[in-house]
Amino acid sequence: MPFETPSLPVLIKRTQSDLAGDSLRQSDAQVLARTLGGAAYGLYGYLGWIAEQILPDKADESTLERIATLRLNQPRKPAQAATGNVGFSASAGAVLDVDTLLQSNDGRTYKVAVARTTVNGTNSTTITALDAGTQGNADAGLVLTPVQPILGITSSSFVVLEPGLTGGVARESLESLRSRVIRSYRLIPHGGCAQDYETWALECPGVSRAWCRGNFLGPGTVGVFIMRDDDPQPIPNEEQLAEVQAYIEPLRPVTADVRVLAPMQVLVSYRLRITPDTSAVRAAIENQLRDLHNREAGLGETLLLSHIAEAISSATGETDHTLVAPTSNVTAENNQLLTFGGCEWLS
Repeated sequence: MPFETPSLPVLIKRTQSDLAGDSLRQSDAQVLARTLGGAAYGLYGYLGWIAEQILPDKADESTLERIATLRLNQPRKPAQAATGNVGFSASAGAVLDVDTLLQSNDGRTYKVAVARTTVNGTNSTTITALDAGTQGNADAGLVLTPVQPILGITSSSFVVLEPGLTGGVARESLESLRSRVIRSYRLIPHGGCAQDYETWALECPGVSRAWCRGNFLGPGTVGVFIMRDDDPQPIPNEEQLAEVQAYIEPLRPVTADVRVLAPMQVLVSYRLRITPDTSAVRAAIENQLRDLHNREAGLGETLLLSHIAEAISSATGETDHTLVAPTSNVTAENNQLLTFGGCEWLS
């Protein structure tokens, strides 16, 4: 039976009844009762706050981070800095030092990660964002300018090369950390079961979803599929797959042949008529369909037509709709991920 915290008026009346005897009716008992009642009420509130810190579902940020440090191999995942290559022109023999600062027009700052002794003409080097996080990611072609002139560097600008500056990841959100901590209570490690591989993959910075498929490439093989939903490109590249592979290698059972793979995205496009046909209702329907894909369209999972209709009907402002496509349940292979591919609005 849960403990009920007495209300402040109840505590005041209790104290009054304890203090207000016949000899104290004309004294300061009323003031004293209110003071003691207020103090007791604050203590009850503090005890209630302490009770919420015991388990991770309601714990505050600082307490949740402490629990994560004790329970998880990888506590709160830190932010990662974006990296990439830049090209520049220079005369032969110039020295580009590590930590040389470069800046873009919008104020983002980067530093040289690999020193170079230049050759005459075009050169390249690797740079890293000064501040970790997604703000350091940039497309190829971004122009950077040295904060201070560099002797022997004839070019006043450094140009970001393909595929751009990538890998910048924000610090893990509080709710993502809470989800991983709660998962550690629900799923007990079993020395290499499917959930263990998913847990190990989710401990890597940037990985937001993971799935494990046993015997994926034959007996003894394990396929681990990952997604990076918070990145501009959620499908991981070869370098990001290699990072997760390297993290799992020392943790896996010695007999397992583990392959970290990227899911194959299958875009699901919708054709429908809606009533009323307004921009607000369209936006609400798209949000509901994206949420449906996040909740129910996991790797290799079927998206039910009845759930699609339910998601559209639950959009704010929608009163009626006709779904022209798809016309049946949308299925996926065991390495495919059904992704929201947009809506075509019919008149």
